Amino acid sequence: MSTDLEDDLSRVLARAAEGAPQAPTGFPGRIAARSRRRRTRGRALVAAVAMVIVGVTVRGTEGAQLAQTKLPQPVQTVWPDAVWKIPRQLPGLPDFRPVIFIDDRTVLLETEKSDERTDAIYAHDLGTGRTRKIADVPSKKWEYASSYTVGAGRIVWETVDQDEQTRFWSVPVSGGKPAAIDTGGPVKGRGEKLAVVGDRVAFSLAGGGVFTFPLRGGRVTPVAGAERHHILRWPWVATPSELTQDREPSFRELLNAETGQASSAVVRPGERYVRCGVRTCVGMRPDDTHFYRLRDGSRERDLPVSPVLGLGDDRFMAVDPPGAAVGPALLDLATGKQGDLGLPSSDEGRMIGVEPGILQGGLVSYVLRDQYVLIDLARIR
Repeated sequence: MSTDLEDDLSRVLARAAEGAPQAPTGFPGRIAARSRRRRTRGRALVAAVAMVIVGVTVRGTEGAQLAQTKLPQPVQTVWPDAVWKIPRQLPGLPDFRPVIFIDDRTVLLETEKSDERTDAIYAHDLGTGRTRKIADVPSKKWEYASSYTVGAGRIVWETVDQDEQTRFWSVPVSGGKPAAIDTGGPVKGRGEKLAVVGDRVAFSLAGGGVFTFPLRGGRVTPVAGAERHHILRWPWVATPSELTQDREPSFRELLNAETGQASSAVVRPGERYVRCGVRTCVGMRPDDTHFYRLRDGSRERDLPVSPVLGLGDDRFMAVDPPGAAVGPALLDLATGKQGDLGLPSSDEGRMIGVEPGILQGGLVSYVLRDQYVLIDLARIR
């Protein structure tokens, strides 16, 4: 496992350490040890880090008051249109990983080689249960695929090698042989997030900077004013990154890459570990209490801890229902609804949970016994 990934995980976990519930000794090390993912999937890994977070209270007139004694219903009961379960093993696919939703009823699956390089990608129809192979994924030794996205009838992804050079690939959603997208040579830097925008591809680098190039190949063009930014959800890009120094807010400066509209999130004196999405921010006040509010500072609410990775889709986090002997629930801060994820509660030496994050995208997936549970955050209203 790469040192970069261990460092990334350690820094993210450290951001939430102050004021957070005490984890068992050696917890960050165990998280890093079990991740076993390559450096180019650092952010995908971080978005799946298991954390146990205590329950939430809401103040003010915005949103529903969360019940502190009533246990949540199963997540599939609370949001039946957004939750699916598929076998952990499918015919011909004894081991795979759900990656993204291709559309509202199809999920992209990825299989791996023994050295953790991607082997192939598949489309699984959640309605019929049928799986079809899309393509084998080409790569060189020490070159790993990540950041899959869909648009213009194609699946697009990037590969990053050990020298942190990024190349881009695409294949029709219907399947075929992947084609390298000619950008005049590899991009120097570790790519992190992609978006298909009409006939162009937008991407950002882990070190900062947003760029576009033609989907069919062509010159890479920097986005004006986004030299330090990262893609949150196109066309919105932001800076600084999710990994900051000296308690600097993450993604405070927001920019619409298409219109040039820019704004800065409200951060009050003494606030720490502030993490902002497109619409909301979470963080810690000077008195060590935690908050959730809109970027302009309005509609502020209390949280007992800040979500380690920010909020999924600006509104979702994982919580442990207070006093419950069950595992974590998915909480929608916009409505106050909670759905029990069906996972066992944490016990000493083992942290069990799911934590949506700012950069995760619309898919939350986790293993529950012999099944994968898939949650499409975009379908929760």
